[in-house]
Amino acid sequence: MSDTPETATASPDIIAAEMARRQALSAMGISVYSSRCDFPGAAKALRFAVPVSEVDEPAVVSRSVEPRIETPSTPVPQMPQMTTSGSASHVPVSQSRASESSTGSESVSFSMLLASAGPFLWLEELGDGLIRQDQLALINAMARAISTPTTMLMQQQFDWPVAGNSALSGDAESAKQALHGLIQRMAREVDAKRVILMGDCHYLPDRIVQSGVRIPSTLAMLSEPALKRVAWEALKPLKSLSLG
Repeated sequence: MSDTPETATASPDIIAAEMARRQALSAMGISVYSSRCDFPGAAKALRFAVPVSEVDEPAVVSRSVEPRIETPSTPVPQMPQMTTSGSASHVPVSQSRASESSTGSESVSFSMLLASAGPFLWLEELGDGLIRQDQLALINAMARAISTPTTMLMQQQFDWPVAGNSALSGDAESAKQALHGLIQRMAREVDAKRVILMGDCHYLPDRIVQSGVRIPSTLAMLSEPALKRVAWEALKPLKSLSLG
């Protein structure tokens, strides 16, 4: 048995942070375990007791956790509003996508490409749920142009709702929370300095959208090469961040 002294009662802030962490891990398919005692030779675990309430109230997940992405200290050119006539503008989009005026309580379905290369994260919503090799090749080329020639690209696909996880509701707000946790984890792993948004990303947390660098989607650039010049104008200032 553990010789840990009497367990302290967890504060509301600790409970909220733990609930947010478990929800993010659950969305990524990572199981969460808790030890009941300390193993011989192991460091002492810090355990808290859940406070007993006279009225059963659902725990509220804290949404005050902000991404670790730094706010730009100098203005970064943003992608101008544009409409493209290429085939990328006709990529099928899930019919379950909620409109801008929606309250966010409706069930939504989408896929997202999340990639890391150098000190940057690259995000793009996948209208048809498919990642193409030419998309990855383009991202890799852009990453090496603003970082180093040896930059390696690592990517994963995030599908919402998460298959086989009935604990999460499928609404847009829950999707933003799950993406928030996943992006935070990726940012910590690579010590990311900026998020690059490729095309329209409808279900990202507002904080990430506001601080992200916007460029055209990879599909738009592949179908209309002139848009690569627009992307390069937005990406050039990031080269100093990478070298610094």
